[in-house]
Amino acid sequence: MLPPSDAGAIWLHARSAVTTASYPRRIDYTIAVSGLDGSRPVSDHYRAGCDPNDGAIRLFPISDEELAQPPPVPHGVNFAFAIGLSEGRNSPAVAAIPAERPAPSPDLLGEPLLSPAYMFGLRYAAATLDAAPNAENSLRVIAIVSAQSPAYSVVLVDTPSIDGVPTYHLKLTPLRKPKQNRLRELWVGTADYLPRRAVIGGNFTVAPLVDVPWTVDFSIVDGAPYIARESAAAMLYLAHKRVIGDAAIAFQDIHEPTGSLYDEPLVAPAATASELIEPQ
Repeated sequence: MLPPSDAGAIWLHARSAVTTASYPRRIDYTIAVSGLDGSRPVSDHYRAGCDPNDGAIRLFPISDEELAQPPPVPHGVNFAFAIGLSEGRNSPAVAAIPAERPAPSPDLLGEPLLSPAYMFGLRYAAATLDAAPNAENSLRVIAIVSAQSPAYSVVLVDTPSIDGVPTYHLKLTPLRKPKQNRLRELWVGTADYLPRRAVIGGNFTVAPLVDVPWTVDFSIVDGAPYIARESAAAMLYLAHKRVIGDAAIAFQDIHEPTGSLYDEPLVAPAATASELIEPQ
């Protein structure tokens, strides 16, 4: 086992390995969202694609299961109660109150606008500049790397094997912005320093998902790390009194597109509270 003083070096090697990993220009994949909706097991599959290098994501927002069994077309008349409010003869106001609450989303956790190449802050970000040529040597500045204070205190816990791969197990304690710096534990391969597993102190951007620990398992495809599965460590209490247990999100069938750009007409919807997105 390496001495604890090497934990910082392992962490830096891991970030460098993730940053320098090479990804295809585009990938297609399936996102499987599963869990217990109360006591009823639910599994929804969505087709998606992304550019791993710039983070652009496209999603077909209707799951395979919903396409196979579309919801019935509602009949009857929608109505609302109207209450008139007025502070004077010339200032009427009307408030319309729906007779029923809006129906919950058919998606278990929301539309998953997600990429399997998201790396939870492990990847270094380079700031590029459109700079004028230097007057002295005519060299253009194409990027800068600024030194920042460390985001985590890092400790080497042990060196277990995960799926037969020897790893370094790191414990990470955020030194600032714990809601942004979410890594709490990290397992990286001893040979390639690529992530095999992580525990994060919250996921995505909305409650209660952001307040619950998640375990993330990674797969290595052609030398690049991808998220294989994200699993919530606690029950999720959602709107409409929905309780979701064993929530998990898996990325399946990751591959480069063949033929046309996408087999389905994918869209890139604007992020709303009903969608699963990762913080940028």
